[in-house]
Parts: sequence; structure tokens; C-alpha cells
Amino acid sequence: MRLLLPLLLIPLAPAHQPAEVVSDFDVPNPYISYAVNGRFTTGDEVFTLHMELERGFALPFELLIEKRASNEEHRPMYAVVGPGLPPPTDEQRALLPKELPEGVGVFIDKNDDAERLVIFESVMRRFYWSSDTTALALDAGAHEVWVWSPEGTTGDFVIGLGVEEDFSEGTGGLFASWRTYAY
Repeated sequence: MRLLLPLLLIPLAPAHQPAEVVSDFDVPNPYISYAVNGRFTTGDEVFTLHMELERGFALPFELLIEKRASNEEHRPMYAVVGPGLPPPTDEQRALLPKELPEGVGVFIDKNDDAERLVIFESVMRRFYWSSDTTALALDAGAHEVWVWSPEGTTGDFVIGLGVEEDFSEGTGGLFASWRTYAY
């Protein structure tokens, strides 16, 4: 059973594609850049992004947590699930928040580096802890990205994915609500 939770797309740089969604997010075009902002309110949520690749593609992923004292222990993980990825080890399978579908593999970023990479995001004017960017060579087919909090912590996160910039949809209202997100 999938827990449906609100997700909000906001750009971390002027080029990320913003939009708003009310449940799991279907990435309309995985070949452009997205930043998906979510919030763990209970700590047991699993956020799922769905995407269909028509061809093999190297796609970068990054998990960001706003750098502030209340988030020091907040270390959500993410997994990319899909065809062509390696099968999980028993240790990896135990980390997953739900059963892995038959016939797919997984990449898991545990977001557990002792020293967390810190970046400054200039549009939102905030510092973030970053899982660092990992580019995965993905096969054609259906893929999912799962974001969960293995320790049950609460707080915000941003999962960034994609490469190409696309302004065809404008700024999606980002600057209309900029004061909500930026300092």
C-alpha cells in the first residue's frame, strides 16, 4: 500500500522545473531537471517518484536537507528502483522501506557520511547538507525513487534529479511564493 503525501516541487536553482502535486509524483519528463521538496511529518512516510525512460540515460540524483540544528539527526535515505540496476544484497534489502518489485534492481544512498557535504543554494539562499550527486546509468523502462526516514525522524528534504534545463513552463509560480521559501 502506498502512503499518499503532499509533495511540492520547487527549484533549487533557476533551472529546476517547479510544479505542485498532491500525491506520489509522476515525473513528466525525466530528461529535464527537477527538485522535489517533501516533508516527513510522522517519520514513517515513504515518498515515491515515478518515471518512465524511453531510452537508457545517465541521471544524476542528490538528496538535500536544510542545514539547521533541528535537522542534525535527520538523515533520510533514497533508493532508485528499476530495470538494469544490480539486485540488492541482504543488507540493502533490509534497509528498504517496502518490498522490491520482482525483476528490478536497486541503488541505495544511505546518506550516512560522517562529514556531511554542505552546499549553499543561491536562489533559496539556504545552506543544505547534501548526499552529494550520484549519476546512475539507467536502462529504458519504469523507474521509481523512494525517499524514507529509516530512523523515523521528521523534517524537510529535497530530492534533485535530472540534467537538462527547461524554462518552457516558466517558473511555475516560484517567485510568487519566493518569500515563503527564501530567507
